[in-house]
Amino acid sequence: MPKNNFIKNITSKDINLSQNTILNMIKTSSLEDFKELCKNSDFIFPFLKERIIKDFVKLIDKENLTTVFNFSKIYCLDFEDLIINSWLKYACEDLTDDILELFENGSDEQKAYCALYFKHIQDPLALEYLNKYAYSDFEALKINCAQTLGKFRDKKVYEEMKNIILNSQDDFEKNSAYSFLSAYGGSETIDFILDNCFANSFKIQIVANLLDFYDFNTIKNLDKNKVVQIFSTLIEGYPEYIDLNTIGFYRILDFAELINSYNIQYAKNALILAREKFREFFENDIYTFDLDKTAKEDLKEIYNFLKSLSLSTDLKEELKQYNTNQYELALSVIQELKLKDYTQILADNLEKLNEEFIAKTVVILKELKACDLIPLNILNKIQNENIKALTLSCIE
Repeated sequence: MPKNNFIKNITSKDINLSQNTILNMIKTSSLEDFKELCKNSDFIFPFLKERIIKDFVKLIDKENLTTVFNFSKIYCLDFEDLIINSWLKYACEDLTDDILELFENGSDEQKAYCALYFKHIQDPLALEYLNKYAYSDFEALKINCAQTLGKFRDKKVYEEMKNIILNSQDDFEKNSAYSFLSAYGGSETIDFILDNCFANSFKIQIVANLLDFYDFNTIKNLDKNKVVQIFSTLIEGYPEYIDLNTIGFYRILDFAELINSYNIQYAKNALILAREKFREFFENDIYTFDLDKTAKEDLKEIYNFLKSLSLSTDLKEELKQYNTNQYELALSVIQELKLKDYTQILADNLEKLNEEFIAKTVVILKELKACDLIPLNILNKIQNENIKALTLSCIE
């Protein structure tokens, strides 16, 4: 079937045409058609993808399972359930044995599907391969192994990943371990991730990945400071590291409404920074011209909510929380709103800060034309030559 017609037909409003196209793909075991479907996945509406998966599973029969094995050669996250649910429809001891063999000897793409099958069919014989492939460089295979090991509550790799996070000096290695833990799941896991991830240079990606596996209803029951930190990290990530089209998926409006109810300055600071950032998004077409319709509506609703808030900028208590995220957000509010009334406090605090915060404070004092407040003796505390040069340039 010509490629242009295949996608048109399988997504047709005519249900009979769509189902006949799926049935033909099944009977011919056309890997080319399945590849084309996967390639065009980003351009197919979610409800149509769900319909295609549902109809495929309904139309597959036991005699056509070889088609499913054939299609498993191509991995596609959006059509993962097409493969898994087809196998589960006819799950039995013989089929599970076949999938175990594929798990051992198949391609990484096939192994990724197999790993997820054993999340539903918990055959202990799969544990050997789940533990082995949890270290795979193929992300989908690693993540699916993590999800299934979490279901088994098998903690061998889990503990090794925690050890990497606590002891490795390599943020890339740590980031991979965080991805595994997020997929593994559990309340203990989310606490461990949030207690350790914010010093990592990939903190934005780590938090976004965490929210791929933990829904808002789970997050909202965490400690208030952790919820604020998750929210502020997401906001920091837009749009450079996180696509603005995800503001609905990550429930930014729900986060904003939740932390506004906390009535703590830390939350107010996060909301102030979000308001200023969303103002920029809302008022500049460069950020919105390629957003989908739903995202544009979400953006407007979020911005209207944020600008309706009356948010205090009393930062005195926050500026006593030295070297913390609370302090960092307070600094960001001062910088964003150009609050010159705090320059003396910032200068007085320099001797209580670590070098990272000294550098941030010096930059803000320079922007606010208050370099004359920087004490000369602060240079004696700074070991990093770049930060020392930055500070010296302000003093001079």
